Amino acid sequence: MNYQRAWHQGGTNFNTAHCKRVRPTRFDNGDPDLTGFGVGISKSISSNVFLAASYAAGNQATNTNLGDITVSGISIGAGYHTPLKDDIDFIVSGDIFQGTVKLAGFSESVNSYDIGAGVRAQFAPKFEGTLAVDYTSVSSGAITETDTSINAQVGFNITPEFQLTAGMDFEPDQTIGLGVRFFY
Repeated sequence: MNYQRAWHQGGTNFNTAHCKRVRPTRFDNGDPDLTGFGVGISKSISSNVFLAASYAAGNQATNTNLGDITVSGISIGAGYHTPLKDDIDFIVSGDIFQGTVKLAGFSESVNSYDIGAGVRAQFAPKFEGTLAVDYTSVSSGAITETDTSINAQVGFNITPEFQLTAGMDFEPDQTIGLGVRFFY
């Protein structure tokens, strides 16, 4: 089988649909019992530019009478990639997120933006990896928080169209994610 679907002439394939499950492994304020999922799609609009959109939702158990905290929202973004070598691309991307946080019958709007840069490389015909640095700014009401994180992800191609993914975000809070990606 040819496992080049994730890679094409001149670099990576950004025509994808994906879903993943995420969970923190370390949280600065204790164990939040937080889980979440995301689904999304990206589409190349030229040889070097892609658009992306996703939906994400999460739930955190508070272990109080207030109930659980839920977060959900949509993200839209764009990126640029260029080959550094036949099997390595440099990527710059950004997105905006609009979501809602709910607790005890109340809800509040959450807005954020994210800017990142990194590399995506094919290590072997069935394996690829991504290493990136992201800057994120999150605003809710009068509160704004910023964070810089390092993200690492690996992908294993089951078939030319399907890939299993595993990744970790290294920031003050550490999060792991497992998912699948479909190349079209």
